Amino acid sequence: MKDASLKRIQQLVRTLSDGQFHSGEFLAVELGVSRTAIWKLVNKLQSWQIEVYAVRGKGYKIPGGLALIDNEQLSQLISNNSKLFKEIKVLPTVDSTSSFLTRWWQSEPGFGRICVAEHQTAGRGRKGRKWISPFGANLYFSLGLNLPMGLSALGGLSLAVGIGLTKLFNQHTTRKVTLKWPNDILVDGHKLAGILVEASGDSTDCSFLNIGIGINWDMDRQDHEIDQLWSNLKSIFDSKIERNEILGLILLEIDRLLDRYIEEGFDAFRSDWAEQSAFIGRPIVIHTRNGMVSGVETGVDKSGAITVKTSEGEKCFYSGEVSLRAGAG
Repeated sequence: MKDASLKRIQQLVRTLSDGQFHSGEFLAVELGVSRTAIWKLVNKLQSWQIEVYAVRGKGYKIPGGLALIDNEQLSQLISNNSKLFKEIKVLPTVDSTSSFLTRWWQSEPGFGRICVAEHQTAGRGRKGRKWISPFGANLYFSLGLNLPMGLSALGGLSLAVGIGLTKLFNQHTTRKVTLKWPNDILVDGHKLAGILVEASGDSTDCSFLNIGIGINWDMDRQDHEIDQLWSNLKSIFDSKIERNEILGLILLEIDRLLDRYIEEGFDAFRSDWAEQSAFIGRPIVIHTRNGMVSGVETGVDKSGAITVKTSEGEKCFYSGEVSLRAGAG
C-alpha cells in the first residue's frame, strides 16, 4: 500500500474510532478525497474484519469505536525511557511487523527501532505458521537492534524475552502465566502470546536482532482459524489496564532485559526458568526431526537448550516442539 493511501486509511480509522456517525461528505473533506474514495476506503477497512455501519443520511460508524494504539504516547515513552531503542512506528496495517522492520533496517541501518501494527496481512509465527492478526484486537510488534555480539552468543535469547514477559504479566494477574519452551506464553495451557526471534550477521562479531511478538489481547471468540487453545491477556488481568499501557510496559521491559542480556548473557535469566516453565518436572514429548522423545523436563542449559530426563539418561534438545505427554494432565 502506498504511503498516501496508508495515511488516508490511518486518518479514516482515527476519525471513526470514536464510535460516532460521520457523513461521507465530512470524511471526504477531512481526507481531501472524493466520496467514492471514502467508500473504497471503508471497503478496505471491512476487508480487515472491521465492522463499519453505513446508514443513508447518517454516514459511517464503527459500532463501539476502537481503542487505537497511540503513536505519540509510545514515541514519547520510548524517547524518554528507552536505552536501546530510538524510534517507533505505529502502522494501521502491514504484511508483518518483522518483515517491515527488516526492510526499514535495510534502508536505514543503525539505531534500534520498533514497529507496531494494528493489523497484519501476513503475520508469521514459528516455522512459517500464520499468525492470526485481526485489526485492533491484539498486539503485534517487532523490535530491531544491532548487537555487539555474534550469533554464537545469542543462545537462550528468546527464553530471556519470554521469562521477562511472563514475570511482567504475573504482576497483573493471580492466574499463573507460564512459558512453554522455547517461546510460547501460556495460561492454564492456553496460548496467550508467541515470540519469534530472527538474527543475522557474523557468528562471532556482531548481529542484527529482529524480535517479533504477537499477544492475544481482546480477540473475538468467533475467529475459528486458530488450531489450538488460546486465551486473551486482557481477560485474566485483575486491573482495567488498557492496550496502550500494557504495550508501553512490555516495550520498556524488553529494553531493560536486552540491556541486561548484552551485559550478562543468558546466565542472568537461567535461574528463573524453573519458576516460569509450564512443564518443569512433568512428563513431556518433544517432537524432533528424528522422531518423538519422551521424558521429564528438568530445565534448560546455559545455551537455552531444553534438558529432558529420558530412559537413556538426560538429553539436551536445541529445537523441537514440546507438549505434555498424553494423560499427564
